[in-house]
Amino acid sequence: MKTSFRIAASVLALMLFMGCQNESDDAPIYSNQPREWYQLIGIDTLSSETMMKEFSGYDIVMTLGPDMVRATFLYHSMSDTTELTLSGCTCWPVDAKSCSSIWLENHYTATKWTQCPSQSVQPGMILGSSKNAIFIGADYQGLGYTRNLPHPYFNTILLARQSADCFKAAIQVIRDMGPELSDSYSTYSFGYSLGGAITLAVARLIESEPELKQVMHLKKSYCGGGPYDQAAMMRHFMSQPDQAMEYPIAFPLAIKSSFYSSPSFSARYSEQDFFTTALLESGLLQQIDDKERESGSMNYRLRNAGFNTVRSLLREEIISDDSPEMTDLFNELSKMDLTQGWTPTTAILLYHTRNDNVVPIVCVERMQANMPDNPNITYKIKDTKDHEFEGINFYLGLLYDLL
Repeated sequence: MKTSFRIAASVLALMLFMGCQNESDDAPIYSNQPREWYQLIGIDTLSSETMMKEFSGYDIVMTLGPDMVRATFLYHSMSDTTELTLSGCTCWPVDAKSCSSIWLENHYTATKWTQCPSQSVQPGMILGSSKNAIFIGADYQGLGYTRNLPHPYFNTILLARQSADCFKAAIQVIRDMGPELSDSYSTYSFGYSLGGAITLAVARLIESEPELKQVMHLKKSYCGGGPYDQAAMMRHFMSQPDQAMEYPIAFPLAIKSSFYSSPSFSARYSEQDFFTTALLESGLLQQIDDKERESGSMNYRLRNAGFNTVRSLLREEIISDDSPEMTDLFNELSKMDLTQGWTPTTAILLYHTRNDNVVPIVCVERMQANMPDNPNITYKIKDTKDHEFEGINFYLGLLYDLL
């Protein structure tokens, strides 16, 4: 996905506008609330030129908006019942005196430990610069300063919790050293691809915890191209086992995610139970575990080595919905189903294209079927191009307030 975001950044560099938003929420954060723990790692300044050059991959000198101060910190979160110390960051315009708008970004699938907010420029940082707004982003477990930990990849429920915990710590960082934050600030949560599903999972988490709802002041969630029903997504690809996949790493990451997220699943199975001998012997799965290559690079390597179909990735014996291995895998993936079991009460936009070749449209169709007539959910379904192209349009739409 990084290639498409680089293209988007080149376009974003042309747009210098928009001030801090002034929409408010009814639930102020009170000064007597307990202090959220964090440990500051460092503060640096991301110049407009640096953000443009790093994110786009081109040596372009152009002003995006104000430079951004980035405060990187450690914070406490959870993995199942285990407390973890994770990393994340918050950014604000260097000349901002006060602000009432926060943009919480949930980033896309990362297979390299530096594909995260504390280590690289993210779309939301450019967005924050253009809007004169605050940015918050979690690295997630296994990325950034916790690269030694396993990364849960597709476990959107867990990653949503870690994003929310990062938000709470970032609020305290901002109050300690950032611009003045209005008690009536509004939060806009967003993400594309896997980040879109995490964004929806954050919205669901807030609905279930009134205390978190009071702290986060969520105004709207922008979910783009997300796998909201992972089992439905994987069944889509299983139904055409010889069709070339644009994103073949999906199956390895879904299986690895289940190993990392479910002790009972990892106790029953190993990688040898799922993957072809050729894939196991290729060393490509180990390269995923090493976290030294970006997701785009790993997809290219898989496709180039001939591992671009379900049949080339998975053992022939299990390419069936009713095989014990796939039945248990789908049971694990069903735990990440965000399309049912809750009722959104804050605004949600689901943005997708029917021609999505990475996350099939069935994921949005499941939302439409399971949550009909919910006035808080709107859909923007396109017929143009593919997953990467609409990723560009998604971020441009956020920048222009067109979504």
